[in-house]
Amino acid sequence: MAQKLTEQEQAAVVALAKVLGKELPAQERGNAGGIASGLVRLRKPRLAREEVLEVLAKYGAGDASLKALVRIGVLSPSEGDFYDLSLSARQPQDQPGEADDHTEKSDGAPRAIARAERPKPPARRDARTLARLDTVRKQTPELNDIRRKIIDLDPRLWINGWLLSTPDAFVRYERELRALDAALAGSPTLGDGTLSCRELSYRVFGDEKFLALESEGRKLLHLMGLADVLCCRPQAKLELLHHIPKHHRQMRLVVSENLDPWVNMRNAMFVEGRKRILGERVHGVVFGNGYLVDDPHKLPDLLATLCAERVEVLYWGDLDRAGLQILAKLVELADGRFDVAPFAPAYRLMLQRAMRRFPDPRGNEETDQGGVPVRGFELLEPCLKKREAAYLREVLDGARLIPQEIITAEDL
Repeated sequence: MAQKLTEQEQAAVVALAKVLGKELPAQERGNAGGIASGLVRLRKPRLAREEVLEVLAKYGAGDASLKALVRIGVLSPSEGDFYDLSLSARQPQDQPGEADDHTEKSDGAPRAIARAERPKPPARRDARTLARLDTVRKQTPELNDIRRKIIDLDPRLWINGWLLSTPDAFVRYERELRALDAALAGSPTLGDGTLSCRELSYRVFGDEKFLALESEGRKLLHLMGLADVLCCRPQAKLELLHHIPKHHRQMRLVVSENLDPWVNMRNAMFVEGRKRILGERVHGVVFGNGYLVDDPHKLPDLLATLCAERVEVLYWGDLDRAGLQILAKLVELADGRFDVAPFAPAYRLMLQRAMRRFPDPRGNEETDQGGVPVRGFELLEPCLKKREAAYLREVLDGARLIPQEIITAEDL
């Protein structure tokens, strides 16, 4: 995989391509960007004639272009069959008296290609941005040559017409477009879902960030109508704490609203090697943090990384209006993509402990949830005995709370 151009090299390619676009033979000016990129990528101050001809041949150019490169000072004949390369190309009409870095010294020795000059500022990061590219409908030999190259690519890259009508995009991103063309050969998608977006981006383009969200590469795919062709491994949300030690085709996960119960369950599985929590077979535990349903992608994205045929989420939270509302919202969020059920053994044990401690349901901790509607009770009620359900109903009607922390590690 070719090494990515530095910002200075990208700026050199753009500057050199502008000069070559004026000075190359008319039939080869459409190759100015490719030739400029090829010369810069050699990354050597002295080039063998064969190396130069190889770059030119790659873009259908020949001796006429070689002479033009010598004439404008990009290449200076050197000892043997070599050329000194200078990326500070000068126009043929340079005025007398200007510094000439491409003539020989008075002693007959070739001049060094590096000219003493003020260093240039770093290139702007948006040197190859897709912004401000004009749609071009006119027909010229140069533009038609570029369009012929575009049509040689996979039809999916130009079938919607955008790339053909925006030839400057091909000039700016020719290397990436050819890499994309090669990667799509014989495949319906870019990637097979086994690589992450960054891994796939580096493998195809030599730049791990080229396909990142909001990147120029992702915009390029969108403009060409290929937004749906990308097939990457789902990215897990790292802020969603979880302990899922082993893959299973059928998975049951307990999602905990609060941290301490999650830590207790994680320790039971990780430290003690337990496979059952409160008598239920589970394969992992996830910390929901009480805000799980505020992000519609967080939990589904995590579950997608598990590569399971079926996932059942057992939700366990506080027994109060807010806690049961999370359960109800989670059922809505699942929308058939995964199964959701209350973690019944934990809820029943919470109620049994609370009933012993506070025979009067209104003796439980008060909350400020009087204005929160009661939702989710209907999901938990079928799992409870009548006495437990009646007690919970009074807890909810009185805006009271039975916290998860009523259950400790020794209970699990």
